[in-house]
Order: sequence, then C-alpha cells, then structure tokens
Amino acid sequence: MGRFNSVVLLLLVFAMGLLLTGCEQEKANQIEWQLPLEKKQDPHSGQVADAVPEWAALQRGEAEFVWLEKATARLHSSTVASGGVAEFSGWEIRLLGLATGLRTENRAFLNDGNVDNPAAFVVISRDGEIHYRGWLYQKFPELFGMDDPAWKVWLKGITLRPASQEAHN
Repeated sequence: MGRFNSVVLLLLVFAMGLLLTGCEQEKANQIEWQLPLEKKQDPHSGQVADAVPEWAALQRGEAEFVWLEKATARLHSSTVASGGVAEFSGWEIRLLGLATGLRTENRAFLNDGNVDNPAAFVVISRDGEIHYRGWLYQKFPELFGMDDPAWKVWLKGITLRPASQEAHN
C-alpha cells in the first residue's frame, strides 16, 4: 500500500505541474471578449484646442442648455451666444461652435443639412478646471457630455442667425 500511495502522490504532483503551466499558457492566449473592458476615447469630444471645425466656429446663433441638479432633480436653463460664456451655480459653459446636422466621416466632423442632429461644441469648467470639452447633441443627451456626480447638462436646442442679420447687427 505504501508503494501505491507514493505512485498516487507522484501522479498528483505531475498533474498539478501540468495544470499550472497550462493555466499560464491560457492567460497568454485570451480571446478578446474575455479581456477586461477598457474605456475607449470618446470620438465626439475634442482633446486639442483646434478641435472645433472652422465652419462650426463661424456659425452665429445661440444654444440653450438644461442643467439637472441630481440631488434635488431641479432643472435650470441657460442660453449662450456663439463665442460667449454663461455662468451657472459655479459652472462656466463656453459655446465654441454650432451645427444643425452634425455627422462624422473619416474622423472629421461635417455639418450636413440632410441630417437632423443639432449639436453644440462646448467647454464646461468649474474653478478653472475643464470637466468636458466636446460636442453636445440635442438628439442624444444621454450619450455624450459631462460626467459629474452632482450635475448633468444637455443641449435643449440651437437657434442660428442668418448671415444677413449678422451684417445689420
């Protein structure tokens, strides 16, 4: 019986060695869907100062924003003119560009009159720290925007001023 126990013990040690080396090989060859999720970069936010397309910066008009104070569920609104800034409850929102029909093509933002997708390029900051820089979409307020535990802001709508009206003002 002692010899049998020695053989069983030897087999167990050998099997454990195989299992351990097999697990190491499996880790190296993980399938992509098994890997942990990584937060991908938001393609709609601009990370560089010149990320606002020139055509968007040249659009004249206003954008109306809705602020949700999450703790009280109170809604507040503010309107900002193109190139202007509005302050609300310690927050600052700067309107850098407008689009009536924003779409992307080959990683470039285009204003397409055939697309119903109003958007505003904004910088939202508090105490000099930028919390969001990028596009806010009227049609998709839940997908893009500032990620703050106490506040949510979204685009309610935009109003463009015709070029002829600009010349008279």
